[in-house]
Amino acid sequence: MLSLVHRSPFRPVFLVFVLVLSGSISAVRAAAPTPTPTPGQLDTTFVPAPGTNDAVNVVIPQPDGKVIAAGRFTLANNIVRNRIARFNFDGSLDTSFDPGTGADGEITAAVLQPDGRIVVAGRFTSFNGFTHNCICRLNANGSVDQRFGLGNGITNAALALALQTDGRIIVGGQFSSVDLTPRFNLARLNNDGSVDLSFDPGNGPNGDVNAIVIQPDGRIIIGGTFIGYNGSFPRGGIARVLGNGALDPSFDSGVGTGGNVFALALQHNGQIVLGGRFVQYSGTNRTSIARVFGDGSLDFGFNPVPNGGVQSLAVEPDDRILVGGLFTDIDGFGRSRIARLNTNGSVDLTFDPGTGCLGSLTNDATQVRSIGLQQFGRVLLGGIFTSYDNQPRDNIVRLFDNAVSFQNLSARAHVFTGEQILIAGFIIEGSENKTLLLRGLGPSLASFGVPAPLADPTLSLFDHTGALIAANDNWKRTQPAQIQATGLAPPNDLEAAILVTLSPGAYTAFLQGKAMTTGIGLAEVYDVDPNANAQPTNLSGRAFVGAGNDVLIGGTIIGGNATSLLRVLVRALGPSLASAGVTTPLADPTLSLRDANGNVIANNDNWKDSQQADIAATGKAPPNDHESAILALLAPGKYTAIVAGKNGTTGVALVEFYSLP
Repeated sequence: MLSLVHRSPFRPVFLVFVLVLSGSISAVRAAAPTPTPTPGQLDTTFVPAPGTNDAVNVVIPQPDGKVIAAGRFTLANNIVRNRIARFNFDGSLDTSFDPGTGADGEITAAVLQPDGRIVVAGRFTSFNGFTHNCICRLNANGSVDQRFGLGNGITNAALALALQTDGRIIVGGQFSSVDLTPRFNLARLNNDGSVDLSFDPGNGPNGDVNAIVIQPDGRIIIGGTFIGYNGSFPRGGIARVLGNGALDPSFDSGVGTGGNVFALALQHNGQIVLGGRFVQYSGTNRTSIARVFGDGSLDFGFNPVPNGGVQSLAVEPDDRILVGGLFTDIDGFGRSRIARLNTNGSVDLTFDPGTGCLGSLTNDATQVRSIGLQQFGRVLLGGIFTSYDNQPRDNIVRLFDNAVSFQNLSARAHVFTGEQILIAGFIIEGSENKTLLLRGLGPSLASFGVPAPLADPTLSLFDHTGALIAANDNWKRTQPAQIQATGLAPPNDLEAAILVTLSPGAYTAFLQGKAMTTGIGLAEVYDVDPNANAQPTNLSGRAFVGAGNDVLIGGTIIGGNATSLLRVLVRALGPSLASAGVTTPLADPTLSLRDANGNVIANNDNWKDSQQADIAATGKAPPNDHESAILALLAPGKYTAIVAGKNGTTGVALVEFYSLP
């Protein structure tokens, strides 16, 4: 079986479908949507009991739906967990993650590596009895990774971490040496924990580094309490550093905030949001939050005013900004420690946290210290609080975000034989099983004016190993009552359908003609399960692209908050399919993205022709320069992607939709 599904860190995709016929677009009848929670509403499916007994400084969502929490606590759900724990998707404690005696001091920062290991940093000197000064790496089960060693470790405190794409780790904090190597408040470690001597910041920042973000081009933004960098360069609270540790002179914040930056976030246009406790930026009034351009100059049009400090930030796919901290009000709107801002800095009134975060188990002020964007439109908060919107939640909580998402997706093409059948692939992500209805249509397409529809389609469903899960020729032969109960039975008895409950993983469906017949067919995957804790994602369609109107068509419906936008990458692959064993790949695919009215949003031939830098920054650029891609911000609605061969060429192609963080 040819591999069709591409695993991705991108946000999940929720499927149903659009049919493009004879130049017009009509939606195939979809399952009733699950009621949409209000943005900011408490997610009652995540119920820690009761949470932690002290501050949570870091929340990190894992791809499998579990949640890492780290901070100052010693109990998680009333079970001993010193400074780090992992929760299941439902908020119960994950007992398979056992850090032993844990850290003997506070954890202030953590990053999750792609292999599931976790680097933690803070004010500790040992972890589970092993000497580790201020930094340590844990295996995915919580045990100490003894291959990651710093010898003498970090002096004083490590306060911030960031992971480069090459696996090296940027460390910021309050220190003067790392494993006896002079490094002032900023250093880089190799993947094994040794000091990277090629990164030399000289005298570095002259104050604490509390926050680090890495730009797509590899340059490093740092925020903290410093007012200068490497002795002679004034940089107040924020600076940008090159890959060798030298100050980037093209980013000049000058006196900046004068210090006290605790949070940083990057927007997709390259602007940088900074939060902390300050009252100005380069002489202009700014209260605890500001936005700057890529050269360090202030964005004068962005000026929200919270009545307390900002401790955490997160940028959503449409560039709206989640803000957490000590405030109870922004611009006169009551927002207790958590709020969402529109891209212009105004308070997003569609995001309503109710009474927000209240209370404290310690003498510390109530606050949100960390924000994590989780799959399926959820937001995790960590900090110091005992309730969210009047419901008990000790220091960790999950809310609904109502992020815009794909709701439906289909693929339509001329179905031939051999490698030229229609193949659909998808991934189910989440913590639970998911029930889907797969349909293979042919005869009923004639009512839409489709010439030469596939007379008798068959469907076969395979798992990621190539093992056959289910197959169907005529849908009434198996599961007729169950399929009819979904309200989505195929219109024609000769069409195929499979109703199946699948565990998280990768799957592939083959649509072909019975007895080697050919014709135009439509493959669909419907989510008929209201369970929001698992969703099918990253659907692709692969088929033969012929001449003229014999194109490959992918359709999607985007749903969610009408005021939101979804960042979408659409790809059309051809030449690179040869590496997957396709003998007749489409040599030069072209791509057209259209709205519900058939209006062209964008066209592309070779992906580097336009948006090259932005597409490359997603990490999902097509493998071949002759392949196509379009990056777009799309509002809720219906969209279609049409893949054709340049100059009438033919061959096998793949169309893909990705939603991007």
